[in-house]
Amino acid sequence: MKKVYLMPVQQHSEVFYVGKYDPRKLVKMADQSIVEGSIQEAQRPLQKKHLQEIAEYTVGSKGMLPGSVMIATKVKDRLKLEVENDNNGGKRYYINFPSTESELAEYENTIDIVDGQHRLFSFSSKYINVDFKADTVYDMPFSLFITPELRTRQLLFTITNEKQKAVSGNLLLWLKSKLGMLNSTEEKYLPVVSLLNSENMSPLKGRIVMSAEGIKKGYKAKELIKILDKSKIGDMILNGVPISNDAMLNAISTYINGWEDFYGLSYKNPQADTMTKISGLRYTLLLITTFIDYSVNSQTRFTEDFVKSVIQDLEDCKGLSEDDTLFSNSLDFRGEGATVKLAADDAQKLKDYLTEKNNPGFNPFV
Repeated sequence: MKKVYLMPVQQHSEVFYVGKYDPRKLVKMADQSIVEGSIQEAQRPLQKKHLQEIAEYTVGSKGMLPGSVMIATKVKDRLKLEVENDNNGGKRYYINFPSTESELAEYENTIDIVDGQHRLFSFSSKYINVDFKADTVYDMPFSLFITPELRTRQLLFTITNEKQKAVSGNLLLWLKSKLGMLNSTEEKYLPVVSLLNSENMSPLKGRIVMSAEGIKKGYKAKELIKILDKSKIGDMILNGVPISNDAMLNAISTYINGWEDFYGLSYKNPQADTMTKISGLRYTLLLITTFIDYSVNSQTRFTEDFVKSVIQDLEDCKGLSEDDTLFSNSLDFRGEGATVKLAADDAQKLKDYLTEKNNPGFNPFV
């Protein structure tokens, strides 16, 4: 057994203890019958993929998990809290934790994991497949509750489940950019999105939520990056040269201005119109490379008038009446998947229509 010293913490009438221990041993003291996907009393189901991701981070990337897991002893006569005098006349608290394999087997299922089971079970050989050498020093901090009563467990459930608020993906993107942790897609498109939010020529200037700003009906940077990546505009080669950030800024600004003028709507002042919602912007941006390709193939300058003429072609090839617009059917924009499919279908219809329009077939018998 190993003596693990603990520091007492009191919050109102509740007392718990803070300590540290090797998570490879600590996890063996939990319930080993837990299986992936099973529902437990106060924890989300275990997800093996998430466990593996954490394990690869802690081992392969030599990552840190400084946040404490929250655990509780289950039986009063096991893992008993002990007190001893220190050299200064005070008291020191400790618990004898199992250390050897035989001791750990004897103490299996003596602790509950109140919070942090994915962090702790990522050190279990039952779930992970990474080479964590036995002589590697790795401590995990924990907050320990001694056989907590129902009221204490209710309080813990509230703080670990109901009072937690996850960091938004958009704010996480901003934080990652400051720490130099962007992935390749984010590195590729975040500079363009930043330009669209800051440059005067952009119809989206000041309308993009770059971190956590309170912009009414704003467009999140993370979502725009996802849309631009799906549009493949960053993969375009013009005159043998990859498209630059400035060229993308110019093209997207011109393109969006054309849509605004064609329909008499504004992305700076969005109303209830579908076109100026994120779903409408997703649809238009997913079509931008089709418009640019046609501009190149027809050797026509990419201007607002050109964009408006192609929008008219798109309406014509879909057979819309004068009272309809490309955004009339709200069902097509209710979910992201439906909008993406609509854009892909319309892009193909437009390509076919423009090909036939500019290269009409010849029938010698007519």
